[in-house]
Amino acid sequence: MWRNLSLALVVLLAGCASMPDELKVPEGTNLAAYNLAREGQEVGKTARWGGVVTGVTNLKDKTRIEVMFTSLTNSGRPSLDNPSPGRFYAYVDGFVDPVSIPKGYRVALVGTVGKAEKGQVGDFSYTYPVLNVSNFKLWAPQQQVDYYPDRWGPYWGSPFGYGYGYWGDPFFYHPYYYGPQRARVTGPKVPKPDYTPKPLPRGNNNQPGKQK
Repeated sequence: MWRNLSLALVVLLAGCASMPDELKVPEGTNLAAYNLAREGQEVGKTARWGGVVTGVTNLKDKTRIEVMFTSLTNSGRPSLDNPSPGRFYAYVDGFVDPVSIPKGYRVALVGTVGKAEKGQVGDFSYTYPVLNVSNFKLWAPQQQVDYYPDRWGPYWGSPFGYGYGYWGDPFFYHPYYYGPQRARVTGPKVPKPDYTPKPLPRGNNNQPGKQK
């Protein structure tokens, strides 16, 4: 029984770590490295990059998303566990409303590397690697918060030990009820971006796919 349970757990975890359809690339694709793209290399190669959205600009015929680069997990989600090596521009064809790609959201994108561009971060001159986007996926920001639940009830004290007063009474006290509770907060929720994915070019990468 334990062996079957272990196998089921392995299958479940493998399923949880699978790459979303939006971020899949053809089998055998050698993904471009962000650090090499910063040096002007990797142009024309397929890339799967991600990070945190820092800004969105609507241009004449495309939308530019500025992203602070982070590594991706096995499930394609940008990880915030390590320092970011820099930023990049991601260009999406057509108009994408900035409301649907808010600043602070995490994003992962697939596309082809373009020529790096000069830009500004405040007054600082900055060279941005460029990704011409074929498809992307967003994640709302999440954080854990502690809160104190508001308990109401008709009882003095508590079956869980000492205490006094009514639940909700300003003089009520009991460590069980006044202890902090933890919750995960996600949001805010935004409309799904109105964007039609493009097929990735084939034949420009011949090595096994690998996240860089």
